[in-house]
Amino acid sequence: MKPRPSLAKQIGQDVLAIGKLPLGLLLAVLVSAIAVVSMTQSTRNLIAKQDALLEQRETLEVEWRNQLLEENALSEHSHVESVARQSFDMIRPTSENEVIVTRPLSNDR
Repeated sequence: MKPRPSLAKQIGQDVLAIGKLPLGLLLAVLVSAIAVVSMTQSTRNLIAKQDALLEQRETLEVEWRNQLLEENALSEHSHVESVARQSFDMIRPTSENEVIVTRPLSNDR
């Protein structure tokens, strides 16, 4: 009696003999599917990062506008004058206390 060939060995030989093209196509489809999944995940990560950066930009713009408002409020003449009066006991000089300083004209210019 002849020994029967192994079923697994027979399937392997048939795949190599007949199924090279379908096997190659199957591998190409699997590689393509993995690439699509990887690219999709990468795109999702980049979109999430972009959203976070846009939110940070918006927060910084709001902070910048608040800083400008604060700067304008602090640089108003009335505010500067009140700080000068309260912190440094400064007062506006009367006309008798004003001293006008002039620069002598020089012939060098």
